[in-house]
Amino acid sequence: MRHLRWQLVIAILGLLLVGGLLVGKSQHAVEISDVPAAGGAYTEALIGTPHAFNPLLDNNNPVDRDVDRLLFSGLTQFDAVGRATPDLANWIISDDQLSYTFVLRADARWHDGQPVTAADVAFTVGLLQDPGYSGPADVAKLWQSVTYKIQNQQTISFTLPEPYAPFLDYTTFGLLPEHLLSGTSAAQLPNLPFNSAPVGTGPFSFVGLTGQQGQVSGVRLAAFAGYHGAKPLLNDVVFKFYPDETTALAAYKAGDVLGVSHIDADHLDQALQLPNLGLYSSLMPQYSLIFLNLQNPDLPFFQDKRVRQALLRGLNRSGIISQLLHGQGVLANSPILPGSWAYDPGLPTAAYDPAGAGHLLDAAGWVVPNGAAPGSTGYVRSKGNQPLSFALTVPDDPLHQAIAKSAQQTWAGLGVVVNINTVDPATLLDQVLTPRPRVFDAVLVDLNLSGSPDPDPYPLWHQTQVDSGQNYGGFDDLISSQFLEQARITADLDARARLYYRFQSRFVDQVPALLLYYPVYNYGVDASVHGVQAGPLIEPSDRLNMLAQWSVVTRRVIVEQQPTATP
Repeated sequence: MRHLRWQLVIAILGLLLVGGLLVGKSQHAVEISDVPAAGGAYTEALIGTPHAFNPLLDNNNPVDRDVDRLLFSGLTQFDAVGRATPDLANWIISDDQLSYTFVLRADARWHDGQPVTAADVAFTVGLLQDPGYSGPADVAKLWQSVTYKIQNQQTISFTLPEPYAPFLDYTTFGLLPEHLLSGTSAAQLPNLPFNSAPVGTGPFSFVGLTGQQGQVSGVRLAAFAGYHGAKPLLNDVVFKFYPDETTALAAYKAGDVLGVSHIDADHLDQALQLPNLGLYSSLMPQYSLIFLNLQNPDLPFFQDKRVRQALLRGLNRSGIISQLLHGQGVLANSPILPGSWAYDPGLPTAAYDPAGAGHLLDAAGWVVPNGAAPGSTGYVRSKGNQPLSFALTVPDDPLHQAIAKSAQQTWAGLGVVVNINTVDPATLLDQVLTPRPRVFDAVLVDLNLSGSPDPDPYPLWHQTQVDSGQNYGGFDDLISSQFLEQARITADLDARARLYYRFQSRFVDQVPALLLYYPVYNYGVDASVHGVQAGPLIEPSDRLNMLAQWSVVTRRVIVEQQPTATP
């Protein structure tokens, strides 16, 4: 009995103690939460076939660029709005903006354990300067104008012939290891065994190719323990290669992959039916527009900004996006991409306004024939003996032809007659855009700015580029050119942004070309993958920028929230 009494006393004391603790915790909220943890593998379907895992060769192959994004690092990298930030190195710019000195991180290592040195930087730059380099011509031209000097094992300096604010954009190239490739020329790069067993400095290292009977079907990467940046939570990343979106989505449905790198408009409805596939969207780094030949004296109406403004307002761009792009686009209002540090978010966007467009044409002296009803078709405005009529050249594919027909129909309601000419897309640049004098009246094109985060619109819109450069429409405007010229030699981003804001305002007023839309990029990741966030894309592989934060493993923790203060 005595033992029972003591047990009863102990039990009562225990209940009192627990009750006291509960009272003490009554002002605190306690919950169990799943948080990302290290471990596991992420598998993604890539659309296409790999050619060479080499950052100097991947410009035209999205599959290679996706894999290289995780294998290699550059001196610099870009943040979410396209500003250069340190990666392998930090830098100092001289007062005259001609010299850039880069100091490498002391902890930067190649996947084989060797330190990253200035010799690696010099070796890679030497390949970019090599006449045999087969990459983008603008990259080669820029680096061929630059001289470099190794200061010590961790320091290298570059000297420019003149101030050039976008220079840091050209320092994001992935470095190649000099200690493994010394003596290699640019012409030899495509045939290196290195391209199928690469060694880089990125967050993941190469493990090996996968496949059967000599057919490569994928590649496996492993987290690099010696990475100089944020350590990935994932142990492994596996990319599997598929010929198209149909087979990639089938692989997801079969459970073979956790993500799909690209989902086009034709497969979007199918993807939306998959309950566990999270869809992420971002604007692609490109825009579609119609260049107008502003240099042809036989087309005087294009030289009147009221006519250009009318053509823009009389174009049902929202209808084109909803009906022809299935909603996968955003109205374009600037040649500087939204999401860039230089984009003006307060810039107005011209709405579809056929009545306002008609008034602009009336004010410009382009009259409607007697008896023609506003909004009807089958008539043409004129000014003196000049009809308001021109030819629109478009790539010979279904989408661009449909866009051209939509423009033709809406402009016909304004009394503007448009004849459509089609060309092989492969010949558009060399046979239509480049020749001088210009051989087109108006031309519908897509401008792809992938890999060029610096907004620098100089090549397309500066007056010095009219006769022999990329100013395809012939926009010859001194005020715009002054803004662009000054921005190109101004290192301070805030000052540059102000100049670009002024240029964009001038562009909206002058309408040197008819901007149509920014297309949307979609990709899918399974709901079991945590930490995925969509951000602005400088190129599609940017969706992998934050992959170090992704996880497929979680652990449960008790989270105690502090009480809210009571009055």
